[in-house]
Amino acid sequence: MSEKNEALQYLKDIKSALLDKDSFFPYNYNALIVWGIIGSIMTFVMPGLIKSSILYGTIFSVVMMGIGFMTERVLIKKVNADYDIESCTKKQKFISKMYFFLTLFAVTLSALFAKYDLIIPLFALWLFLCGFGDYAVGYILNIRIFSIVSNIAMGTSILLVIAMIFSSDLSDLTSPLFYISEFASFLLLGIAPIVIAMKLKREE
Repeated sequence: MSEKNEALQYLKDIKSALLDKDSFFPYNYNALIVWGIIGSIMTFVMPGLIKSSILYGTIFSVVMMGIGFMTERVLIKKVNADYDIESCTKKQKFISKMYFFLTLFAVTLSALFAKYDLIIPLFALWLFLCGFGDYAVGYILNIRIFSIVSNIAMGTSILLVIAMIFSSDLSDLTSPLFYISEFASFLLLGIAPIVIAMKLKREE
């Protein structure tokens, strides 16, 4: 009788695992390292490039984001295979779609900012939108470090915007405000994802 109960419990566990795959969120944290590298490259390359050519700057942004999304997709499919998940889970689809539209909006608005020579505000734009995306991820997946970093990123972007209100030139790539914004972007969009990835990989 006990063997029968154990078998039934085993079947229930399997069923529960299968039903829970829609809410399950396996993730390959190496993707965060890739995003950190992309964030660092874009921080130092995109402002100057989009200032000299909106077209080339926009193409550069699209290419870099495309590399990030494609790499992440490959890594997610790889980790999903380990759990016998053929497609993406609902949470994976939701988060990927959210970041896709945030990125599309950021790229489009970056071109508009560049048209009016508003180069320094690009840092605040990307910091806030990426921070918002990280906040959503932290909330949905209950990952505290995402919530902490996202709050810092969004708070920093707001402080930078306040400082920009009092700046007479938002296109000067040699101004102290530009270097402060660049440094904040490098820390939060370049270094932070890599640090988060290393921390979460250690906790796996």
